[in-house]
Amino acid sequence: MNSKNRQILSYILPSAGGLCVTYLYNIVDGIFVGRGVGALALAAVNITVPFITTLVAISTLFAMGGSTVIAIRLGRGDKKGANDAFMTALVLTFLLSILLLIVGMAFPEQIARLCGSSDAVLPLAKEYLFFYTAFAIPFLLSNCLAIFVRNDGAPGLAFWGMCAGAVANIFLDWLFIFPMQMGIMGAAVASGLGQALSFVILISHFIGKKGDLRICRYTNSFALVKKICNRGVPECFSQLNTPVTAFCYNWVLAGTLGDMGVATFSVLSFIYSLANAILSGVAQRLQPLWGQAFGKKKQEELRTDFRAGLKINLTASAVIYVILAVFRVPVVTLFNNEPELVDMASGALPVFAVSFLFMAVNLIFTAYYYSTKQTWKSNIIAVSRGIMVKAAAIFFVPVLLGETWVWASAAAAEAVTLIIIRVIQVAAADKKKTGAEKGE
Repeated sequence: MNSKNRQILSYILPSAGGLCVTYLYNIVDGIFVGRGVGALALAAVNITVPFITTLVAISTLFAMGGSTVIAIRLGRGDKKGANDAFMTALVLTFLLSILLLIVGMAFPEQIARLCGSSDAVLPLAKEYLFFYTAFAIPFLLSNCLAIFVRNDGAPGLAFWGMCAGAVANIFLDWLFIFPMQMGIMGAAVASGLGQALSFVILISHFIGKKGDLRICRYTNSFALVKKICNRGVPECFSQLNTPVTAFCYNWVLAGTLGDMGVATFSVLSFIYSLANAILSGVAQRLQPLWGQAFGKKKQEELRTDFRAGLKINLTASAVIYVILAVFRVPVVTLFNNEPELVDMASGALPVFAVSFLFMAVNLIFTAYYYSTKQTWKSNIIAVSRGIMVKAAAIFFVPVLLGETWVWASAAAAEAVTLIIIRVIQVAAADKKKTGAEKGE
């Protein structure tokens, strides 16, 4: 690895680590719930994933869209414009958190059933969802602020702020589930309190005026809202990959392998979330670098940073796969040690984890395209990967090849997306060549 790659690696580690910490909330909940309450409770936590992560993906629309606009404007020296984008994204995220709070607490049963809950899992899923969404405001705002703190020159604070919340969550999970015997409600409340702590730490960066971004008077601008949403759509659809995957798997598995199949996917889903956090963290942290280089029109720097990001993500995905393939049984038993669940999940994990190798590349291309105003390319990749191809693969692969192939659906979807990326590249190159010939 050359000096440039090492520099980029040191730059993105806090981002990837911070995003991992965000997903660790659900993973830690899964570990404590699975071992302290049981396999059905583990399935209940997973049942809520489509709803919660859909709202997180929508909040990413504002956070990443805003950060893309901010990076380009800062690259041009427009600090006022950057602050306008920051406040707009923050207000939109706050309004979304209010919506999550109201809907999640008012309709937990309807949401759980929509997400594929069985009658046996329903009471636990309702309870977890109700108390988890009670903390919707600090939950979404802390995720949003972590991105802006990183982009405002304080990646270390973003990382340690999220870490403080995660450590609090781990301790409170243990306290509420084991000594206090609060069950699945304890896991939800522990997550909420941890997120509240992260929010307090992260907001201190802006209260203390330690960077270029400021909390100031909000001026509504429909044009700016539209611009932020346009820039954020690719990352939003990319993040929708998690809820779409969970939703489709929950429905398919409930009809084939039953609650044990759903519980098995719960384990795989938690592992997938962590892998996605690492690989997305690399792409997200490169976004401001790409945006600023694009704003300054430094093409060689763009190409160098892109190649470095691709190498880092591919290496990370390969390491993750090897670790999961070699230690699949110990990894599964972290969540639950019921023999049937361990046997099913440890057998499925190596097949399911192949998807990480393709995902590593797809995430880099998506982030690069929306960071450099090639929005139509990133939109095609994100929509096909996050919704259309993934849903089709999960529903049709087991129908065509048998239900035992259901765990290969994610890898099939990511591989098809990689083919789509190649088609887009060839089409763009042909269009550029044709335009050059006509110009001559």
